[in-house]
Amino acid sequence: MIILVGGEKGGSGKSCLAQNIAVYLRREKSDSVLMVDCDPQRTTSDWIQERKANDALPDINCIQLYGKIRNELLSLREHYGYVVIDCGGQDNLALRSSMAVADHILIPLRPKRRDLKTVPHMEDILSTCKMVNPKMNAAFVITQCPSLPSLSSRIIEAKEVCRSFDIPVLNSVTYSRNMYDDSEESGMSVIESEPNGKASIEIRSIIEELLARGKGESNEFVQPQKVQAYR
Repeated sequence: MIILVGGEKGGSGKSCLAQNIAVYLRREKSDSVLMVDCDPQRTTSDWIQERKANDALPDINCIQLYGKIRNELLSLREHYGYVVIDCGGQDNLALRSSMAVADHILIPLRPKRRDLKTVPHMEDILSTCKMVNPKMNAAFVITQCPSLPSLSSRIIEAKEVCRSFDIPVLNSVTYSRNMYDDSEESGMSVIESEPNGKASIEIRSIIEELLARGKGESNEFVQPQKVQAYR
């Protein structure tokens, strides 16, 4: 199975999500996992190096691929239970090649105007890729949300923008938590640092909702009228 975490906007937490999802699959699904780092910044590759220094952590392999990588991904899918792809924040060949073969696609967005402005373009990219990969299961996920109750309307409005297009948005979100950064610095995931913590619950909820949606278990309402991307 191929799971792609990607999108056009940088800084939305793609690498963090990809890393934590990979650990969830490795630990809780007890299956082989390969991470594919398509980001020239090598965030995930560096995280893997930190991880390898700790023998107590379950091993996760990682390779770097760029450009037209469709055939390589199809080959890797035959050798691993899960291939988790971390794509950089731009529209490039690696992103489109990955979308052409991915089973599940997760597109992180912060509840901010500059992130939500990318939604129409992402819909166009996914529509194009769906012509060669009609069974893809793609969804937006709102990340790095403010935790103050007075700012909860930002999360609601961000979801409304996403729902107004032809791509679902997950009910699950992540909030801005230091635990994500602290875990990444040591090559760990939040599931390993605080198994029962709030960040761990967020990660489990996101990947489980995404996989369930791929099985047709979600009936989330989608608005037919498009909404202007964030005030």
